[in-house]
Amino acid sequence: MNKPLSACLLAVFCVSVVFAAGAQGNESLSAFLAQLRRNAIDSRNQEQPGGQSKPEVQTPVRTVRLSLLDSIRYSFEGNQDIQVVSFTPQQAREEVINAEAVYDPSVFAEGSYRRQPNLQSSVENIVMEDTGVVQTGVRKPLPTGGSISTYLETRYENLVDAEFSRTYRNIFAPTLELRQPLLKNVGGKKEKTAIRVANLQASISGEEFRQKVIEIAAKVSRAYWQLYLYRALAKIDRENLDMAEEVHRRESVRFSQGISQALDVERARSNAEARRSTLLQSQQRLQVVMDQLKLLLNSSDVTIGSDAEVIPVEVPQLRPIEVDETKIIASALTGRPEIHKAAQELEIRKAEEELSAHQRLPSLDVFGRYSLSGYGKDFSGAVNDTNMNKDDGWAVGLSFEIPIGNDAAKAVYRKKMLGRKQAGVQVERERNQIKLDVKQVVLAISYANSEIDSSRLAMEAAEKVVTGEFARFEIGQTTNEELLRAQDLLAGTSRNFMRAVVDYNIALAELERAQGTFPQGISIEEARR
Repeated sequence: MNKPLSACLLAVFCVSVVFAAGAQGNESLSAFLAQLRRNAIDSRNQEQPGGQSKPEVQTPVRTVRLSLLDSIRYSFEGNQDIQVVSFTPQQAREEVINAEAVYDPSVFAEGSYRRQPNLQSSVENIVMEDTGVVQTGVRKPLPTGGSISTYLETRYENLVDAEFSRTYRNIFAPTLELRQPLLKNVGGKKEKTAIRVANLQASISGEEFRQKVIEIAAKVSRAYWQLYLYRALAKIDRENLDMAEEVHRRESVRFSQGISQALDVERARSNAEARRSTLLQSQQRLQVVMDQLKLLLNSSDVTIGSDAEVIPVEVPQLRPIEVDETKIIASALTGRPEIHKAAQELEIRKAEEELSAHQRLPSLDVFGRYSLSGYGKDFSGAVNDTNMNKDDGWAVGLSFEIPIGNDAAKAVYRKKMLGRKQAGVQVERERNQIKLDVKQVVLAISYANSEIDSSRLAMEAAEKVVTGEFARFEIGQTTNEELLRAQDLLAGTSRNFMRAVVDYNIALAELERAQGTFPQGISIEEARR
C-alpha cells in the first residue's frame, strides 16, 4: 500500500481529533484514535476529567481555549439573560421591605386656624370666635390590626368683640388614642397576608433566577458540545476530501500512463468536488454554533462581535452511568425550580382565599381616647395646669359597617377560591411535566450510550472495508467507485460515532438540568456575584 495514501486513510479514522483540539493539537492522529477507542471499549468505566483552563491569546489568529466549566462560569458573568433576570429577586426583596413597613411608626402634624360665628355668645350682635388647633405626635400600627397614637394637642379659642372675655383661652392636652378592629381585619389579617405574599413572591423570584441560571448552564453545555461536534465533522470532511483528491491524483497519473479510463478520473473528480461542498457546509455550521456559544458567554474576551476562535478542550465522557429513573424523578420533584414556584403560587392563592373569606365579615371597630388637659389664659398657664383631674377629656366609641348584600366581598372570595383550585392543578401539571422531562432525558442517555457502541462497531467495520477496497484498487481488481463509496461509508459512520459521543454528553448535561442541579464545581452563588 502506498504510504502517503495510507496516511490519508488512517487520518480519516481519527474522527475524534477535535475532542482534543488545541490541547492535543500536535499529537499523532492515529495515537489519539487508539486512545479514543480504548476509552470507548475498555475504559468507559473510568472518569474522563476535563481540565479547566484560562483563555490564552495566540497570533496571528486569536484562539480562546475553554473547558466546559470555564464556559459556564463566563456565561454567569456576561450572559445578558442572566443579567436581566437578576434584577427580579432584588425587586422582590424590596417589595418584602415595603410590605413589612406597614408597621413602621409615623410622625404626624396637623394644624388649623379658623374664625366662625359663636351663636351661644351672640346676644344683640353676632360674636365671632377664633379657634386654632395644632396636633403633633406619633402613630404606630399594631400587629392586632389596630393602631395606637400619642400626640400633643394645643388649642386656642377666643371671642372677637364680645361683651365679655374668656378666662381660659388655651388648652394643653397630651393625648393617647387607641383604635382596634373587632371583626374585619382583627389580628392584622390584611397586613400579615400582604407580608406573607411578598415573601412568597420573593421566593418565587429566587426560583425564577435559579431556573434561568440552570437553563443557561444547560444551553452553554449544549452549545459547547455542539461546537465540539462541528469541529469534529469539519475535520472528518476535510480528511474525506483529502482522500478523494488523492484518489483523483492517482487516477490522473494512471490515465496518463494508459492504465485507467477517463470515466474513472471524472468519477474521482466529481466525488472530490461533492466532498468539498460538504466541507464548506460543515465549516459554515461550525461558525454558526461558535457564534451561538459566543453569544451565550458574552465574556469580555469572547463576544458575538469578536473574531476569536473558541476551541473546546474538554474530554468527552464515555463512561456509561447507571440511571435509576425512580430516584432521578424523586430528586427532580424536590429540586426543580418549576415545582417550587408552582407550590409557592399555590400557597399565595391559599393565603388570598383565606383573606377574601375573612373580608366578608362586617367592620366593627372600637376606639378610645384620653387627654390630660391643662387650661389657662395664656399658653404657659395651660401647660402648668396640666394634670390628671376631673376636667380631663376622654372618648370611647364603636363603629359598624357592612355593605347591603355584601356581593363584592363574596365575588372576590369565589374568585380566589377558583384561583386556589387552578394553582393546585398547576402543581400536578408541573409534577407530570417534570416526570416526562426526566423520562425523556433518561431515554436519551440510554439511546446515546448504546449508539456509541453500535456506531463504533460500524466505524471499525467501515475501516476494514476501506482497507480491503484499497487493496483491490491497488492491484487493479476494481475501479475507484467502490473505494470512494467505502470512504464515504467510513466518513458517515465516523460522523455517527461523533454525534453519539456528543449526544451522550449533552444528555448528561440535560440530566443535571432535569434534576434542577448545576454541574459539579458550579454553584448558584457564582451567578449572583
